[in-house]
Amino acid sequence: KTPSKMMIRSLICLLALAAPPSSTAFIVSPAATSTVRMRTTSTSTTLGMMELVDPSYNLAIGAFGVGLAGGFLEDLRDKEGEKLLTAKPFGALAVFFAAFSLFLTFQTTTLRFGFDEDSFSLVKANGSSLRENVVVGGENKWAYSSFKNCDFLPSAGFPILVYFREDQTPVENREEVPIVVDNLKGQVHFFPAISNVQQLKKGFAEHGCPTVE
Repeated sequence: KTPSKMMIRSLICLLALAAPPSSTAFIVSPAATSTVRMRTTSTSTTLGMMELVDPSYNLAIGAFGVGLAGGFLEDLRDKEGEKLLTAKPFGALAVFFAAFSLFLTFQTTTLRFGFDEDSFSLVKANGSSLRENVVVGGENKWAYSSFKNCDFLPSAGFPILVYFREDQTPVENREEVPIVVDNLKGQVHFFPAISNVQQLKKGFAEHGCPTVE
């Protein structure tokens, strides 16, 4: 598989996760939509037996900032008042990151990472389940016991992606991905860091999910 094909698959995965809740990209779990009690703590939201991680708009704000910078650079002019040759690339950069910030804002608003007694999940903001994983199939829920590595890229201090590898996905369903930071066996997953990274880091540690240095 060429890198370009892998990148296309990854973009399709991200776009599918961003589809509106009313579209066929989501299937609501009857169990998840039953009446539950929700309580908010200083660190997260507990929905039923699942602890939902708080959203973080830092990534969306950062992308919007890059778009603003691109828009400013696009409008730079020479002494004659003409735009510089860099106007078009900076303009394209501005449009891309402005659109990307909207995409991230939508994801941050509609999706949550969750921890229950035995699994880590990607769910809707109300705790209901998503449809099966668009890349490898199966539910977007992974047992802690299947984790081989988890981390934040490029770092927990400057998180852009949440990265983890698990061996729960059947071998025949596993797919290559463009971003790999270890040589372990299992399926790699990465998602935009749209949640509170400190809560995610604490949750991984409390449930025994390993981080390979």
